[in-house]
Amino acid sequence: MKCSRIRRRLSAFLDGEVSEEEKQHILEHLKTCPDCQRELEALHQLSDSFDSFEEIEPSPYFMIHLKQRIAKREARSLIRLPFMGWTRRVAVPVGATALVIFSLFLGGRLGNAIYQAKAESESRLNTEFTELLCVNSSNDFSSGSLSNVYDDLLTGEGE
Repeated sequence: MKCSRIRRRLSAFLDGEVSEEEKQHILEHLKTCPDCQRELEALHQLSDSFDSFEEIEPSPYFMIHLKQRIAKREARSLIRLPFMGWTRRVAVPVGATALVIFSLFLGGRLGNAIYQAKAESESRLNTEFTELLCVNSSNDFSSGSLSNVYDDLLTGEGE
């Protein structure tokens, strides 16, 4: 056997978990390989140091409580309501569609409000400008007069 295979099996060898045939192969290899002998000695020392630790006794109901907790978690993960599968597949597209429709509605209302505010502002500015120049378009000027042409230019009718 090769050293790498022997080293992988040394722990099992030390614990007596190998077949009799494998045990003989390992013993023969250990007679000729000082590296594997050192590895076995190190594992043996490690095993001895574990033996010096005091064994802790678990609570008598430890396994029962552990199994109950595992069963509860498994039961929680297995509880599926019959309508949960299709509601998730339907809820996301319906929610996205509702959001798009709401956004379009809100955008339309906002755009309309901005347009009206702009139109009112332009109208107010037009009125203020006309008053500033002391020109009233309700005055009757004779057709073709300089005042009539000037008034038409200011009000945008002469274009």
